[in-house]
Amino acid sequence: MKQSPQRIQFLDIMRGFAVIVMVMGHSIDSVLSVEVRSSDFFRMYDTMRGFTAPIFLFVSGFAYIVATEKRWDQLRSFGKPLVKRLLRILLLFVIGYALHFPFLSFSKLATGTTVEEYQQFLQADVLHCVGASLLLLHIPLVFARTPRAFALSVLGMTVGVATAAPLMWQVDYSSTLGPVIAPYLNQKALSIFPIFPYSAYLFSGVVVGHFSLAAGAVEKQKSYARTLVAGAAMLIACGLLFEFSPWTLYPPHDFWKASPNFFLIRIGVVMFVTVGFLYLRNLPPRVATQLITLGKASLLVYTAHLIVVYGSAVNKGLAQVLGKTLGYHEAIVAGLCVLCIMFALVHFWNYLRTHHQLPTKVVQFGLTSTILYFFFTQPY
Repeated sequence: MKQSPQRIQFLDIMRGFAVIVMVMGHSIDSVLSVEVRSSDFFRMYDTMRGFTAPIFLFVSGFAYIVATEKRWDQLRSFGKPLVKRLLRILLLFVIGYALHFPFLSFSKLATGTTVEEYQQFLQADVLHCVGASLLLLHIPLVFARTPRAFALSVLGMTVGVATAAPLMWQVDYSSTLGPVIAPYLNQKALSIFPIFPYSAYLFSGVVVGHFSLAAGAVEKQKSYARTLVAGAAMLIACGLLFEFSPWTLYPPHDFWKASPNFFLIRIGVVMFVTVGFLYLRNLPPRVATQLITLGKASLLVYTAHLIVVYGSAVNKGLAQVLGKTLGYHEAIVAGLCVLCIMFALVHFWNYLRTHHQLPTKVVQFGLTSTILYFFFTQPY
């Protein structure tokens, strides 16, 4: 079902909003003092900030099904569209691991790295989670005969991943699966976004996205939105009911990270947010344009802001230069400065790609070649 540009643009607007929250959140977190973190206000703020990643993952799943249903037959068989998708997924893994390089030297990485540095390098971040989730989605995609059958199979995967998370978090898989695979399963190994339960947010986006596409006409979309709101309310209510019930199916586990009940609450909130952005009508055109631009460049902003905020193998970031020393107001100013830098970077990059395509490709190739040259030739 073909979607109107306005209905598709809401994904980029929603993602652009999440980008702003992400940049501000990481920037503030990197410099906010320990004293301020002990306040009740910070704990409430930190809980709300925890919805940023689920929104990103949900939108990624929604965008995935939009792109997949446009090329349903091509993406289910080996060909150019599938190869391009697999290369994009590979890029996510490459960037994800590159951001965690302890140093820019293959020689030292292979022979002079401590266990802690290897763990830091091999941790599963949100890009790893997205990449692994997209690869897993290709399994039902190959076997499903229709988009509806695919969406229903992904719904089953969503339930399976969310409900299995507390059990998966009981076991340290490092000794059996090795230090590369183990971080994808839980946080027994150093990991930020393991597949259990975070893939379930992306899978949820696929399911909601499919039925949004299937609704088609505006009249049906309104009915679907009401269904989505009712479903979101029911998920939140079930999450709270199950959490406060006197019985449980699971051994003790981290409620904030692995609980299926908290997953129900968070995905319900994300669905409410989705409906809000889907029917956002009075956003000033300039604001909408900026959010769309930011949303389309989310991978660039994600990569660049982490380098600025947390540093990399070749530079120090705010976390190293300033440390956790600032109060609320100073930390917010620091966050706004980083956000302005990201806006400037995105617009500059879009200008280069639009008006100077060949020089831009030369710069990309030159920068990549230079990094690879130093990575493979530097002893330390």
